Amino acid sequence: MAADVRRYVQECKECAMSKNPRHLPSGKLLPLPVPSRPWSHLGVDFITDLPVSNSYTCIFVVVNRFSKSCRLLPLNGPPTAMETAELMFNHVFCYFGIPEDIVSDQGPQFISKVWKAFFTHLSVAVSLLSGYHPQTNGQMERKIQEISRYLRIFCHGHQDSWSQYLG
Repeated sequence: MAADVRRYVQECKECAMSKNPRHLPSGKLLPLPVPSRPWSHLGVDFITDLPVSNSYTCIFVVVNRFSKSCRLLPLNGPPTAMETAELMFNHVFCYFGIPEDIVSDQGPQFISKVWKAFFTHLSVAVSLLSGYHPQTNGQMERKIQEISRYLRIFCHGHQDSWSQYLG
């Protein structure tokens, strides 16, 4: 029976499609400090190049590093630095206050003069990471893997059955 179950799982299309590697890349990992309260330390990233849905092709992901809860904001495409700052203000800061730290690996978009000026004015430290070292912000990468998995499972194979969900 164990062999049959193992073979069934290995041949399961949905399982193979949603599976993410669980091993970390080689190298010394330096964990981020543990937050002491909710929404004081955030991780931000984008899920891009999604199929068009109601004109949206991108998701802005903001993760509360304390509780792992997140905000998912649909976008028509990758935003500018100023648009990203406005999204953060309108959908995160106004509800939870100004964070103490934000972790991101978005490179030039977050390094821009507008982004730096915005957070300097708010006295927020921005921890910029290299996109080639995802282990530094593993929590954010893990959350994006979960979101991607749910999107793949929900969308795959249900392309012609929307009527059952719309009631």
